Amino acid sequence: MSFVDFLFFAGAGVVLLALERLLPMHTEQKTLRSGWKIDLVHVFLTGTLIRIGATFTILAASMFAISLAPDSIRQAVRDQPDWLEFVELLLLSDLFIYLIHRTCHAVPFLWRFHAVHHSSEQLDWLATYRVHPFDQILNSTVIALPALVLGFSPIPLFIYAVIYRVHAPLLHSNTRFSFGPLGLLFTSPRFHHWHHADEIEAHDHNFGGQLTIFDRLFGTYYQRTESSLPTRYGVGGAIPLTYGGHMLQPFRTISRVGETVKA
Repeated sequence: MSFVDFLFFAGAGVVLLALERLLPMHTEQKTLRSGWKIDLVHVFLTGTLIRIGATFTILAASMFAISLAPDSIRQAVRDQPDWLEFVELLLLSDLFIYLIHRTCHAVPFLWRFHAVHHSSEQLDWLATYRVHPFDQILNSTVIALPALVLGFSPIPLFIYAVIYRVHAPLLHSNTRFSFGPLGLLFTSPRFHHWHHADEIEAHDHNFGGQLTIFDRLFGTYYQRTESSLPTRYGVGGAIPLTYGGHMLQPFRTISRVGETVKA
């Protein structure tokens, strides 16, 4: 983790911890909840593995992707106002987030790895970083494809990257913070907490990253009532609560509510 990354992580942590204390979603949840030490290992160790792996996969993808769009199209994209490029980048990237996220739930082999992220039985901002390197490298590469193919300008890319890095831990945080009427468009912690709910009717819903529009469009949007909360998270204890277990579990058996996937 670079010094800039550490400052960003620490700054986000301070703000989100404050939100979790001032506007808690689950008031009974402790700040130092079960599993926080393991998630901290994920921040530094898994984060390093992801940065190394994603560097190579995105570089390889860029060599292929750059040939998919003519230079004239890429130049036309860059000639647009920055705000319009940003809107296009946000829509396209979130569509790819939706598609790869839904695929990781639908394909048993990919679910083995993605299930590590769903193993948290209590959600907070730190749970964001509980991921398997393979899962996150795959996701990062796919999400980057619109930018790689169309060649968006640096400023829209930078703004999107900052928003993505702030929004992801916010979605997992134990806070009832919402975007008010804008919640019809932008994802909130409550929206994403239902995605992590270990309740059958909520499974395989709310795949969107920053936007809710693709879940609404493709029929995967889920929320009981405006004030309702999940009562249970995780994958039914199918994954050991150790760092080694998180890394090795995809190569063993994973069960979730009666569904079994064998390596």
